[in-house]
Amino acid sequence: MVSHPHQKGFALLEVLIALLVLSFGLLGIAGLLLVTMKANTSSIMKQQAVQLAYDAVDRARANRQAALTGNYDVNNLVTSGTPTYPSAPATDCGSVSCTPEQLAAYDTWYWLGKDIKDIARLPMGSGSIVTQASGSDTLVTVTVQWDDSPAYRKLGAASPSAAGHPSIANFVVTTLL
Repeated sequence: MVSHPHQKGFALLEVLIALLVLSFGLLGIAGLLLVTMKANTSSIMKQQAVQLAYDAVDRARANRQAALTGNYDVNNLVTSGTPTYPSAPATDCGSVSCTPEQLAAYDTWYWLGKDIKDIARLPMGSGSIVTQASGSDTLVTVTVQWDDSPAYRKLGAASPSAAGHPSIANFVVTTLL
């Protein structure tokens, strides 16, 4: 009788199938990494928006007298195009003493200012501060808005958006002064 030796090792077909399975796995990992990077970008923008909103609230609280008279009220929210930014105030309150009204003008310019890059560092970043009497208290509502297109395209709507503009994300905080 003739004995056939047992086959040892892999056949070429088995190697090709293993490479195909490995390739699909690596493509899946690469896709997951891409989605994670987009979500991270959106998360960073949201974190900046939260910081900017609370910065505006803190500025209004620190200068309560001017906030109560509406000197912090400002609005440059847009849903398309480029937001308009206020020009620099005459008095630089960062280096000299100012009246409460001058400080409010400086604070809102600094917060929205294109040159300082607070709100403007967000893509199509814009914002508003609204003070409103509520009985014996005053409410301050701060809105920060930005274009969250990268996250919207890859992940779907990431946050409540302006009507008709699903990639516009908003962060709104309302508090008592």
